[in-house]
Amino acid sequence: MWFLVVDAIRFSALLPTTPGYDGMLYRAATVRWLAGGDPWELRGGNAVFGAPPPTLLAMLPFAILPADIARVVLVVLGVAASVWVIRRLGMPVWWLAFPPLVDGLYIANPHVFVVPLLVAGAGPIAIFVKVYAGVVPTLLLQWRALVVSAVLVLITIPFLPWGLFLERWPQVSAALASQSDGGGLSVLATPILLPVAIAAALLIGRKRLAWWAVPVFWPYTQWYYASMVLPVATPLAAIALAAPVRGATTVAIVLAAGELYWRRRADRRADSRTEAATQPEPV
Repeated sequence: MWFLVVDAIRFSALLPTTPGYDGMLYRAATVRWLAGGDPWELRGGNAVFGAPPPTLLAMLPFAILPADIARVVLVVLGVAASVWVIRRLGMPVWWLAFPPLVDGLYIANPHVFVVPLLVAGAGPIAIFVKVYAGVVPTLLLQWRALVVSAVLVLITIPFLPWGLFLERWPQVSAALASQSDGGGLSVLATPILLPVAIAAALLIGRKRLAWWAVPVFWPYTQWYYASMVLPVATPLAAIALAAPVRGATTVAIVLAAGELYWRRRADRRADSRTEAATQPEPV
């Protein structure tokens, strides 16, 4: 019910817009690059394309499609990928209403493909879609995916405008900071909470942190980044993540640490009861 309420509030703000507008921003940047232009051209009043050059390659299939068709394909593929990953993870269908996921699907940001690609074992492709996807295989110690990604980046360097990206980065970074209202939704926007977030990150463990690290610690985080936690999501933490307010990601990871602690404690109690019940009666 909480998911649906937050979704309704978000849709009330989004409905004057056309679905898929963020995906079309990425497509427009790719089209400009193919035409010899500047993908990171800053346009007053509009959202900013700030992804590194590999993302341009990931968007090529949509750049060669007519704009109207590309918009529909981006939205439909995002929904299909999300349905697949929810089923693959064995999660209840109501997780499709998770507000950060719904937000990403409506605007068709390529981020919605990251978790499905990572879960499918296509880490290198996920990293080309969004560079921060590399945090997951790094913390999960998936060295093969990281090596393949590094080789692909090296191979594509001659074809991609890295020089222009580095030249443009100060302006793009400033625009991203402004667009994210000074820092986004990660703990970096509320540094006073950083010790709390770090403590919770240590408590949940490396494997779970792999999925939590981007929403909690990545700079300029948008709301839809929170869908990264789906493979390790817990109910109370998801309730907190559903709120697009600063500090929510820190509260969420603290709640996740608490939920995991109580789960382990309950499991130990269950094991103790089972062991006691199977002990032979004293003679």
